[in-house]
Amino acid sequence: MTQIKKQETLLRSRSDGSFFLEEGLGVSSIFDSFLREAIALTHADLGGIFSTTESSNIRQISGRNERELIEAAHWAFSQSGKDLLLEKGKTPPWAKSPSSYPLLVVRLKVDDLDSSLKANRASYAVLVLQGKTTADRFSKTDFELLRTTCKTVGRLLKESHVSGDASLVTLSLLATTQLVLEAAQAKRQSERFDFLLTEVIRVSGLINSSLDLSQLLEAIMLSSKTVFRTEACSVLLLDESKEYLYFHTVLGEKSEAVTKMQVPVGKGVAGLVVRERKPMIINDAQNDDRVYKEVDKASQFTTRNIMAAPLVANDEVIGVIEAINTVDREKFTGEDLELFLSFSGTSALAIQKTGLLQNLENANKDLRKKVSELESLFDLSQAVSLSTNRLGLVRKSIRLIIRELDASVAGIFLYSLSKENYINCAYYDGKSEKIDRFSEDEISGTQVISSVIEGLPVLKRDILDQPFAHELDRRYLKGSYIIVPLFLSSGEPYGALTVADRKDKLSYQDSDFRLLQTMASQFTKGFEAFRLRTEMLEKKAIQQEMEITRKIQQNILPSEKVFHSNFDLGILSVPAKDVSGDFYDYYQYSDGQYSFLIADVSGKSLPAALFMAMSSSIIRTLARNHDLSPEEILRQGNELIFEDSHFGMFVTAFFIHYNPSLFTIEYASAGHNDQVWIKEDGSYELLKGQGPPLGVIPTAKYKGGNFTVKPGDIFVLYTDGAVEEKDAQGNEFGLERMIEEIKSRRHLPARKIVEELYATIRAFSSGKEPFDDFTVLLLKYNNDFQFFRTFDANTGQIPIFREFIYDAIKVRNLPDFLRDDILLAGDEAATNIVMHGYKDTLLRNPKFDCKIRFTEDSITIVLTDSGKGFDRTNVKDPSIEENLTGKRKGGFGVYLIETLMDVVDYKMEEGRNILTLQKFFR
Repeated sequence: MTQIKKQETLLRSRSDGSFFLEEGLGVSSIFDSFLREAIALTHADLGGIFSTTESSNIRQISGRNERELIEAAHWAFSQSGKDLLLEKGKTPPWAKSPSSYPLLVVRLKVDDLDSSLKANRASYAVLVLQGKTTADRFSKTDFELLRTTCKTVGRLLKESHVSGDASLVTLSLLATTQLVLEAAQAKRQSERFDFLLTEVIRVSGLINSSLDLSQLLEAIMLSSKTVFRTEACSVLLLDESKEYLYFHTVLGEKSEAVTKMQVPVGKGVAGLVVRERKPMIINDAQNDDRVYKEVDKASQFTTRNIMAAPLVANDEVIGVIEAINTVDREKFTGEDLELFLSFSGTSALAIQKTGLLQNLENANKDLRKKVSELESLFDLSQAVSLSTNRLGLVRKSIRLIIRELDASVAGIFLYSLSKENYINCAYYDGKSEKIDRFSEDEISGTQVISSVIEGLPVLKRDILDQPFAHELDRRYLKGSYIIVPLFLSSGEPYGALTVADRKDKLSYQDSDFRLLQTMASQFTKGFEAFRLRTEMLEKKAIQQEMEITRKIQQNILPSEKVFHSNFDLGILSVPAKDVSGDFYDYYQYSDGQYSFLIADVSGKSLPAALFMAMSSSIIRTLARNHDLSPEEILRQGNELIFEDSHFGMFVTAFFIHYNPSLFTIEYASAGHNDQVWIKEDGSYELLKGQGPPLGVIPTAKYKGGNFTVKPGDIFVLYTDGAVEEKDAQGNEFGLERMIEEIKSRRHLPARKIVEELYATIRAFSSGKEPFDDFTVLLLKYNNDFQFFRTFDANTGQIPIFREFIYDAIKVRNLPDFLRDDILLAGDEAATNIVMHGYKDTLLRNPKFDCKIRFTEDSITIVLTDSGKGFDRTNVKDPSIEENLTGKRKGGFGVYLIETLMDVVDYKMEEGRNILTLQKFFR
């Protein structure tokens, strides 16, 4: 029995008390399984298990027969052998050159041998694992787990030796070895999950506690580098142009060189992740064209594999987070990427949060500064308002300037008002204030006075003192300083404000410069207030008179009005002095016809304004009578104006009446200059009238004329100021030049033509004071509808609508049948809109529009409404029989309209019904 027991045992003993493993299938199967699990656990590239024979020779039990593995096994069984965890690039104890692989050596030994047995004789087997060239080291945790497993296997083998039952021990070893390694794997995963959870909680805490973005991202990168076991991690952010990514935070070797790089969007892994908004893993970076090799080239770093994810905040990609080069494993996995996305989300949240907080802090800082500035400006405005003399204003102002600009030195330099060729200076150094006076000769050539004379502000940022030659500059312009010249409203310089030598010893910036300029403006207001107080008192009476005059003239001129007709109206009236002698008027009659007036009163100032008010009221009242011709309006106006004319005052006037239905203009002139009719082909006519100015003689006769306008024509009403302006050589602008300037701009709106004409005349006079009042009233005719009106969609408006059409066509003297056809068709169309188009709709205050256009031989009426859509195909032809029998009612309206009119067209655009009716006269 004893001999059988010894043959079946897996662990045999030598005569010296040491042990060796029996050869056979039982041992091989145990250690084959053990090796497979060990390689799976550590992700090793290859490995082997070695033992000694009874004669102490080394033999291989399982695994690869590689030279590096055998050398490691020999060393492990040697006198100096021990368990070993060796990093890639380190030199093994048995070799002379560094290893190209990470190595792991664990011995199986008997722990309770006789103490007299040498240590190397206690080992009876060795596990050797070789890592991958892409990894630097095995995990220390894996190393410890394998050592623990080897101890467990050793105990079971010893049990085999004691019991002698190899078969049961073999099965137990196979199961136990697998269970131990699986337990080790589970433990490692559990520890890793605990570690990951700890890291996530830690990073979340950092986000809630840190306000420093760089510090926060560096902590996140450090955590990411540790969690994913990588050589480097980085965060790249989009620049303002969103065309490049720059490295914001980099952890790992070559970080200094990498941070100087920029990656174009769309290039490299980071650029592609930003463009496509998707994460990416590349495990063979050196052979993948998507990798941006320029970074490796600049940093002399080799990227083996890379994992990248977009940073998304508010649904906008702001950058990329990257993990580079796995340590102790070959590649990144999908599990890595899934977890990595949480780090990208955390980083994006950190960037967004710290950005918002930083913006808020900056905004609060700016707000506090603005509030302080506004308080100082308010205090300065109060000083301006409450100071009773110049000295009080200066003292209050300089103290506010010192406070707000944090200056150690400040000065206010002013030209003396009481003594010529002297400069008054208020000086304040934060401790005491002084008032000095210098003669201009005494301080001539100083920086301060040069800035005043030249009107040039100065901002010196350098805090070092300048070696000024003059004592005045050395006293007031220490360190960083600002000089702001003071100007009166006339543009004349009268002094300067200076601040220098900030108390915090920093430089003055542009914002300080702008603030001092604002304070200088406030100070100038107060200074001028004292200087102008006397002048204001003297001019007060005159200004009141002029204000009354201006208000009179403002009330005379008509308010702006939009005309819905086929002309574009442009008017500009600019007085040469404070008040004007020109006036104009326009009016639209109820039937859609128009009148226009332009006039020029002799004399100036208040008497002329009053005469102008009286004259315009008379002519305006007469012009409202549609039955009077232009000649009759001027005749009656002359008689009434003459009655109230005094001191030889009179008014020239040109009056026109425009009938859109006939395209005709009737006109008459009362001593006014010839007006201009510019035709569509570029030719023009001067329109003259007969009759004296209004108010010269008690009775007078006036004779005018009439003409027909066409689309493209321009009619110009103007006063002397538009043609009699002179240049520096005394040359007159002239009528011909005015006409050419208008013709060259006929493509512009009427208002724009008049404005540019005035600007041209002012440029012609070289900015001199205007010679005379400028008034131009310009009518630019187009091919639009001559008549336009909006009606309420109710039956009460139908008669008013019919009257509107009648007024438009009555002057065309159409045959009765044509006139009746047009009125009847229009009446029927409007009735259909009111009675049917808006029936059963919920619209409040429904309306419809009517536009009318005349040509020489036709009339076009367009009706527009927002009622229900109309489908002509659903309208049956009328039937007298069906109407009489009661089968249906109506059906005659549409038929009647289409019978009476030559063209009937219906369409719907943008939810509105558009009905077009056309009738030809020939």
